[in-house]
Amino acid sequence: MEKAKAEEARRSRRGAGRRAEKQKEVVMGRAGPRPMLPPMVKEVNLAAIAVDLNVRLRSADMPAVMQERAFRCTKALLDSNREEKKPNPTHLAMALKKEFDVLYGPAWHCIVGKSFGSFVTHSSGGFVYYSVEKLSFLLFKTQVRTIKK
Repeated sequence: MEKAKAEEARRSRRGAGRRAEKQKEVVMGRAGPRPMLPPMVKEVNLAAIAVDLNVRLRSADMPAVMQERAFRCTKALLDSNREEKKPNPTHLAMALKKEFDVLYGPAWHCIVGKSFGSFVTHSSGGFVYYSVEKLSFLLFKTQVRTIKK
């Protein structure tokens, strides 16, 4: 009986030694995958820009540089219309659409308003939905196909 107890104690000490060794490896960083890297700097900058411009991003499938351009253009348009009692959503949509058509090619569409529903199909990397103050902005790109007669 005592031999069995002694054998069991020896095994538990050996197991404890292995566990301690594994814990040392984890602490020293020799085992397991490396921890995740922090987010890219551009993502952090986009979030800071959105906060600075009072933009609330709802949904996006667009590169950060293009989103930033949309946010800055929108804010500039709203600031230029401060004299008006109420900004004209149609003029804002037209200006934003034209800006993106010139910069990123044709077939951009823009919807601006306080309340609207939408269900759209967009080109990959060409969709952003955000709000500034009380207005919501939906900007998206579609593919242009030439019609053959």
